[in-house]
Amino acid sequence: MSVAAVTGRPWGEPPTGLPLRWSDPAVGGAVVAPPYLLTTAVFDGSEPTGLVQYGVHTHEDALLVWPHAGSMTLHTADAVRRLVPGQGVWVPPGTPHASAADPGGVGCYTYVTRSAAPADWSAPRALRVERALQEMLLHLDVTPMDDGLRLRTQRVILELLQDDPLPALDVPVPEDWRIRGLAHEVLGDPEGDLSLEELAARHGLSVRTVTRAFAQDVGMPFTRWRALVRMSGAITLLSQGQPVNLVAHRCGYSTTSAFSAAFRRVTGASPTEYLRGL
Repeated sequence: MSVAAVTGRPWGEPPTGLPLRWSDPAVGGAVVAPPYLLTTAVFDGSEPTGLVQYGVHTHEDALLVWPHAGSMTLHTADAVRRLVPGQGVWVPPGTPHASAADPGGVGCYTYVTRSAAPADWSAPRALRVERALQEMLLHLDVTPMDDGLRLRTQRVILELLQDDPLPALDVPVPEDWRIRGLAHEVLGDPEGDLSLEELAARHGLSVRTVTRAFAQDVGMPFTRWRALVRMSGAITLLSQGQPVNLVAHRCGYSTTSAFSAAFRRVTGASPTEYLRGL
C-alpha cells in the first residue's frame, strides 16, 4: 500500500486536483479585522470547502499553516511540504501557496496581520506549533472575550512562535518542464520501485537528461530527491502510529534496517528519535 492510498490522493498533487498556476494566483485581501492581530480558520479534511478549493492564491496577511490532527499538504512555488501535528509553516504576506488537510485530518490556518508579522520572516519558515499553542489558538477562535484580553493573548501567542528543530521536509519541485512529469509520478507513488532508467524511458527521456536536469534545477541527484519524497511520506505514516517495518515496506524499502539508515541520512535522526521530538 502506498502513501497515496493511505492519504486518499497523491500528495504531490494540488488540493483541488487542478494544475498549480504560480504565475497567476488568485489574490485575497486581508482576513484579520482591526484591531486584532490574528485569527484562525479550521477545516476538516473530509469537507472539501472554503479555502482548500481556491488553488494557488495569496493573502494580504501572513499565514501560519498547521495541522491539529492527521496531516496536511502545503504547496509553494518551489516545494511541497507534508505537515504533521506539531509542525507548521509560516507563509509571508503575498506568497503564492495552496494547501489542504488530508482526508481524516484537521487543517488550521492562522492569519496574522502584516503589521504584526516579524519583518525578517520574508520567506516560508518552519515553526514549532506545540499542543499548548494549538489549544490557545483554537480557544481564541471559539471563545468570546474582552477585546483587551484577546489582544494581550494574541501578542503572547506571537511571542511564543519559534523555529522548529525538526521541520517538515522540503521536497523541491522541479521547474524544468522536461522532468516535471517524472517528478509528479514519483510524488504520487513514493513506494514505486521503478529504476531511474525505467522512469526516464516512461517519460521519453534519457538518463543523462534526467540526471543533469535534477542537478541543475533541484540541486541534488535524483536518488537523493526520491529519498526526500519517501521520507516525507514516511513521517506522516509514522505519526499515525504505523509500525516502522510497515512504513519501510510502504515507502519502497525491502528491510527495516535499510529504511532506518535512509531515514537517518535524510533527517539526522532514527524514526524513533524523530517521533520523540515531535
